[in-house]
Amino acid sequence: MKHILTILIGLFLFGCNSTTKTENNETKTELTSEIETEKTVDFDFDKFKIQKGQLGEIKIGMTISEAEMQFSGLTKKTDEATNFGFGGGSPAYLYYSGNELLFGLIPKLETDTLLFIIAAHKNLQTTNGLNPNSTVEELLKKYPDLTVQQDLMNSWEFFQDLKNGWDFIFMTDEQTEIGEYPELEVPSKPKRLTTKTDWITIR
Repeated sequence: MKHILTILIGLFLFGCNSTTKTENNETKTELTSEIETEKTVDFDFDKFKIQKGQLGEIKIGMTISEAEMQFSGLTKKTDEATNFGFGGGSPAYLYYSGNELLFGLIPKLETDTLLFIIAAHKNLQTTNGLNPNSTVEELLKKYPDLTVQQDLMNSWEFFQDLKNGWDFIFMTDEQTEIGEYPELEVPSKPKRLTTKTDWITIR
């Protein structure tokens, strides 16, 4: 009888130990996955200048696959182009280092041809020294005649550098608008100078 009791206790302890090990392994796996998603890439921002029609060597008119050959190691996520102001149902391919969005690529509808580039990270610089986090005041130093416009469809504001094909997007609302608009579709001189750009669209 004592032998049977000893065997039963042994089996019980072994079972508990196995369960603990399994739980520990699962916890380790979850922690490892979290660490992996937070990994950042050593991204050389200097090689990715915001230029006319391009971000570094990523150029409008390339295929998405050709564009993706210009960088490596970033995490790719798919979003909707409508979130960046473009209708029609195109996807927006977003590229991250860790949890930080660096840029996005938007193709023409139902094609692989790059139509717009979304420059989002503050370390990406334009050829005239601005970035996707510049304030209106900083923009005015480069563009003294700057005016902002309402994007009524998307309920935000923007400033266009037509020469370079850049749109500086400000995701403002009625309470935070940069300009004053007594008339629809009439640009305004900026009144709020501390508002920061949310991203730059390269056309």
